[in-house]
Amino acid sequence: MFSQFSINQRMVVLVALAGSVAVLIAVALWIQQPDMQVLFTNLTSEDAAAILDKLKEAKVPYETSGGGTTVLVPSSQVHELRLQLATQGLPHGGGVGYEIFDRTSIGMSEFVQKLNYRRALQGELARTIAQMPEVERARVHLAIPERRLFANEQDRARASVVLSLRNGYMLSKAQVQGVVHLVSSSVEGLQARDVTVVDGHGRLLSGSTADETIGLTSSQLEYQRTVEKDIETRIQTMLERIVGQNKAVVRVSSVIDFRKIETTEERFDPNGQVVRSEQRGQEKTAGTNGMVGGVPGVQSNVPPGIEPEAAQTSSSSSQTKNETVNYEISRVVSKIVEPVGIIRQLSVAVLVDGTYETPRAGEGESTGTDQAGAVRKYVPRSEEEMKRIEEIVKKAMGFSEERQDQVQVTNVQFDLGTDELQAGGADATADTWKWWLPYVRYGVGALLFCMILFFVVRPLLGMLGGGAGQAEEAKAPGSALPAPVGGEPKPAEILDRTQIIDMARKNPDTTAVVVKQWLKSSSANG
Repeated sequence: MFSQFSINQRMVVLVALAGSVAVLIAVALWIQQPDMQVLFTNLTSEDAAAILDKLKEAKVPYETSGGGTTVLVPSSQVHELRLQLATQGLPHGGGVGYEIFDRTSIGMSEFVQKLNYRRALQGELARTIAQMPEVERARVHLAIPERRLFANEQDRARASVVLSLRNGYMLSKAQVQGVVHLVSSSVEGLQARDVTVVDGHGRLLSGSTADETIGLTSSQLEYQRTVEKDIETRIQTMLERIVGQNKAVVRVSSVIDFRKIETTEERFDPNGQVVRSEQRGQEKTAGTNGMVGGVPGVQSNVPPGIEPEAAQTSSSSSQTKNETVNYEISRVVSKIVEPVGIIRQLSVAVLVDGTYETPRAGEGESTGTDQAGAVRKYVPRSEEEMKRIEEIVKKAMGFSEERQDQVQVTNVQFDLGTDELQAGGADATADTWKWWLPYVRYGVGALLFCMILFFVVRPLLGMLGGGAGQAEEAKAPGSALPAPVGGEPKPAEILDRTQIIDMARKNPDTTAVVVKQWLKSSSANG
């Protein structure tokens, strides 16, 4: 039967069969290919090279992507390989750790040993910090000065930490302080104030430097945000009980005085005099003054028998009184220390959603909705209700006119229903597609097999069957001869002619071959 086809028909049949076999082989190989999943991602060049060497030794098929930073292995071996590589300390997580001392040489100098110790310490700290779920990669740089003989000449140790955070994650102030204390506690002589932490964009995360815009330190900013967040939470929870879940948005801005004021006051009362001390003294003196008469040496010049003159004397006395009284004026000394972090002013802004009504049948044209009511009608809240909400907000925030607090409550329309529906549908579609993804290849293979079966193999079998029937008809020329002149055609002859006409329409090339054979046979018989 194949020999009766023309050259073009033979080529079409051979090409179709060869293509079908090639497609079936390719689909079979594709289906049998293992499903590859991520083993590790965001690897350094050193870790990637070490992991690939281990996979080659274990003869495990693998693929790399992302410029060599991501390694993929068969999904059935992912968890087993992770455990095996973890026991061997892979991946290291970037940098070199204490394993650098596993390979030591005899001729290593003291300088090289110190340098290796610093590298190992930096690598170990980076690995420890990278274990935080928010941190993708970490780099630590240590500046440790040489020891000096005198303490006043010793330089301070310093450290710098660079953190590459994952998308959508942020570090809180407590976590940043934890990183600072971790690094300072791991290095001898390093103080927390000498540790600087920055993110991948170069923004400072640590330190006590004042903010350039509002002049507050990091701790003061944290306290201010805590106060504002607490007030927002109190107002938000109260409003959601009234207007509904996700129907109100609250924002609070505060002005806090962080000055530390100490006042010392001293007051004197001139009317309140009291004797503090009194001192009295009395002094009395008495004495006699005597003077010898005559000239010295007269006695030696007086003749004997004459008495010398008596000496002349005089007396004196004095009395002195002293009295000292000290008076003290009463005074009051007071020292007043005002608390730090006093709220000077609060500004609260509140957005409240309105209510929604489903329009009745026939109201779609007037409200802009369809007849099925797919879009609800927005109804703003009344002024009385907004006043009541404003009073509730003032009570919750601790409104004070002395501080000149400000409150603004506005009724706006929240267009969240369509967005939430679209987001929910997108998430559901993504989850469904992710769940069905492993079975897609089997479905594609089955679909290609069915297409080849119905559109290639089946037509070829029909062509082969039609060729066999034509050959049998050609061998029986009496059935295909025209009816006798003037005679009525038999039902069998009518049926044979109908088949011949259908065959001629479907397979003109085969019909032409049959007609040639008829002509040859009729000429031979004639």
